[in-house]
Amino acid sequence: MKKILLITGIGIASTLQLTYAQKGINNELPERLFLQGKEMFLDNNFVGAQNTLTEFKRLSKDKNAELEADYMIAAASYFTGKPNAVNILREYLDTYPESYHRNDICFYIGSSYFNEKDWSKALYWFEQADVAYLATKEQEDYTFRSAFANLQEGKRSVAANQFELLARNSNKYYEPATYYKAYIDFQEGKYDDALATFERLKNSPEYKEQSLFFITQGLFLKNNLNEAINAGHNYLNTYPNNKNSAEIHRILGNSYYRQGNINESISNYEQYLASESKPFAEDMLQLGTAYTQIGDYQNAIKALQFAASTEDKLGQTAYMLLGQNYLKVNNNANALMAFDAASRVQFDPSISEVALYNYAMLVHKTSLSVFDQSITVLQRFLNEYPNSKYANEINNQLAATLLSTKNYQAALAVIDKMRNPGRQIIETKQTILFQLGAQDFIDGNYDQAIQRFNASINLGNYDVKSKNESYFWRGETYYRENNYPAAIKDYQTYLSVCNASDDNYTNALYNLGYTYFNLKQYSNALNYFKQYTSQERNRQLLTYSDAWNRIGDTHLFNRNFIEAENAYSQASINNPQSAEYADFQKAFVLGLQHNYNGKIAALDVMMRKYPDSQYYDDAMYEKSRALIMLNREADAIPILTRILNDYPNSNVAPQAGVQLGQSYYNTNNPQKAIDAYKQVVQNHKNSEEARIAIQSLEGIYRDINDISSYASFANSLGNGIIITASRQDSLSYLAAENIYMKGHAGEAANAMNKYLQAYPQGQFAGDAHYYIGAIAYNKKDYDTALQAFNNTINSGNSKNLNKALALVGEIQLSKGNNQAAYNAYKEMMRTATSADDKSTAQLGMLKVANSLNKDVEVITVATALLSQGKTSPEVVSEARLYRAKAYLNTGETNKAIDDLQKAASDTRSVYGAEAQYLLAKTYLKNGNYDKAEQQVLALMKQGTPHAYWMAQSIIVLSDTYLAKGDKFQAKQYLESLKANYTGNEADIATMINDRLTQLNK
Repeated sequence: MKKILLITGIGIASTLQLTYAQKGINNELPERLFLQGKEMFLDNNFVGAQNTLTEFKRLSKDKNAELEADYMIAAASYFTGKPNAVNILREYLDTYPESYHRNDICFYIGSSYFNEKDWSKALYWFEQADVAYLATKEQEDYTFRSAFANLQEGKRSVAANQFELLARNSNKYYEPATYYKAYIDFQEGKYDDALATFERLKNSPEYKEQSLFFITQGLFLKNNLNEAINAGHNYLNTYPNNKNSAEIHRILGNSYYRQGNINESISNYEQYLASESKPFAEDMLQLGTAYTQIGDYQNAIKALQFAASTEDKLGQTAYMLLGQNYLKVNNNANALMAFDAASRVQFDPSISEVALYNYAMLVHKTSLSVFDQSITVLQRFLNEYPNSKYANEINNQLAATLLSTKNYQAALAVIDKMRNPGRQIIETKQTILFQLGAQDFIDGNYDQAIQRFNASINLGNYDVKSKNESYFWRGETYYRENNYPAAIKDYQTYLSVCNASDDNYTNALYNLGYTYFNLKQYSNALNYFKQYTSQERNRQLLTYSDAWNRIGDTHLFNRNFIEAENAYSQASINNPQSAEYADFQKAFVLGLQHNYNGKIAALDVMMRKYPDSQYYDDAMYEKSRALIMLNREADAIPILTRILNDYPNSNVAPQAGVQLGQSYYNTNNPQKAIDAYKQVVQNHKNSEEARIAIQSLEGIYRDINDISSYASFANSLGNGIIITASRQDSLSYLAAENIYMKGHAGEAANAMNKYLQAYPQGQFAGDAHYYIGAIAYNKKDYDTALQAFNNTINSGNSKNLNKALALVGEIQLSKGNNQAAYNAYKEMMRTATSADDKSTAQLGMLKVANSLNKDVEVITVATALLSQGKTSPEVVSEARLYRAKAYLNTGETNKAIDDLQKAASDTRSVYGAEAQYLLAKTYLKNGNYDKAEQQVLALMKQGTPHAYWMAQSIIVLSDTYLAKGDKFQAKQYLESLKANYTGNEADIATMINDRLTQLNK
């Protein structure tokens, strides 16, 4: 029992001893871990310290020791360069805001931002630390890093004090602090202090290169040019391909230039340029001047382009010199822009004056006034420099320029402001008035054109040629307005005062022939057409063969059949485009001579020869008539039937229908005759043929003793069909028409409305509606006009049907109702009988198709329009432009270019000007930069009154230079355009500004 107790006692004692021992180990281990971690931290074993101290924190309950451990762990994250060190350090500050390690932690955070080159944050955290509480080593680091950050933030004064303090007290940072203090002195312009320091540091391996560099710069800035040159060469010999070599070459180039050593200056500047894409403007002005002095004008231009600007006197000087160099290489266009740019700023008024003088004189010399500044620039000079020594020369130039300007409106405005213009100026005014009238004529402004021609004629005989040409072109304008008596008077006046060798002499004869022809005065028409054919030397002209066709027509009207046949033969021989009409007319003449078999044979030949002829349906109809005259009505019936099936909208379809009915009746087929006549009435109501058909139907029904069927048919027609016209109906309308023809528009409108009230379905209702519409149209009351013209169209029997259709198309197109416009022009094409009406319809269809981007239709209609003989030049240009656009859209570039080149030949028309722009744009798009450039430069020299398309072309030119890598030229043209373009189109301004923004980046 005792033994057991003994053992038990020993066990108890052991248990107590083990318990106390375990308690000692538990207390001892965290302390040992803390001491080990701290020792590691002090030995810079930061990774080991972090691991050991982290384990200590897991076991320890000593809050004070844990605070110290957390500091060392956070600090170790900084020393080991952990990416999240700043977050760990800031978290420590948040946990222990009153820690006595706060200064160290703030320094470490600042140093972390310093390493990241976040200078502002670095400075903020440095300022949170009290440097006095940092260790000596860290105080030096703190001061240097704070000084460097202040320098980077532009706080040079604070940085200088800090660097100076380090230079006096720190061995570690003596050289860098000394260097940066000298650097700051240099930047502050304290060159003597800086150079003295750099002289000491040039023996330091680390700072030798930079010191030699700053010594060279300092000597240069102190204007010690010889010493700077020696120092620069010493630097280049020591560091031949250093990053600062380009700047040393710049200093050498500048120094040599200022010493007058041009060759050495150029040599060093060229090496500078080889390494610097954005050289200093001052140096490039000097290099450009040096090149100019040795006659190397192309390189002078390249150098001066870096310096030229409108932002300061140096840039203005560079522009002036640039213009002079452009003149040396005969680049007048760019010289103009350079002088213009130099004249537009006033940093140096003497340069502005000479630049503007050069600009004005060069505009006159070269005629390269893109927006017709030839007059305005002279006026601008006299306004800005009225007392200039160049004033008399500019005044004389202004008088001469008025004679040659293309901006006739501006020239006229200048002349009209003159109080006592001399004879030469009045002569110039007469020429200008004629030119303005011609431009208005081209643009279709006929009323304005007549006013201009009147004014030119009324000035008398100052410029006889302009006065004579005004007669001719006023006659042309009257002709376009269908005022044939006035046209005849002007043409005859022109012929009486000009010579047979004058440009428009034969044109006047030809046009007189047509004017009398349109008035149905065939004898007079014959006389002038004959005079034209005898005077015209170029017998390949389409007008020559066309005149022979009209001679044939006049003989035909006078029933001189042999002469008519001979004339048509002449037309056919001289020009294939006139042959189909001539051959058709020759066959027609044979019929008039009762040679019906000959007529049939000739028509068969003509139809085989020209299967797509516009006269094919007429030829078929005339063949049927010849067969009927030969009592071959059974042979005529299939031909008449084919006309109605294949050409239901032909102008001969109503006549063919009547003839078919008559032929069926004559061949004892009354039912088919009835069907044919009814078809005429149904398809061509209110036409003369419909009335004939109704009367014929009455006779047939009477012959077959079926009056009830005729009565039923007649009653079914209602009131919309006019069987006969009353005498009172005709007289009422003719009286109203007579008032209109006398020019009494208001009275005529009332008379026409009264007629329509009395005869709403009268025979002449369509014509009355037309005249009401024409009166409203002239008053610009387009809604009323549109309604009246539509009433004319719906009447179906108006002699003014095609005119109404043309005007409906025009009004609807202007309103943006493209489909309605297209329908009107298409109907006009169906009903047109004259070549002029067909051309009008085709042009209208072309405009609508172009608006709707129907490229295939544009090509088809334009091609048909261009194939016609007598088409005005402006219509030809318009058609070619539309077709070219369609070709571009369909990828047929070569065809487009061919059309554009032809359309672009006359830049007086808006179509020619736009064609010039599209040509240049097409060349640019296809990478033909030289062609694009030459196209626009040629337009600039040729000029155009249509400034919008000139502006668009210059933008293309700028884009072309940019594509060629010439940013200066690209920018220069845009700036010149912005300064000189007076239009207010938003798209032009946007394109200029967007491009300049990109170029200025």
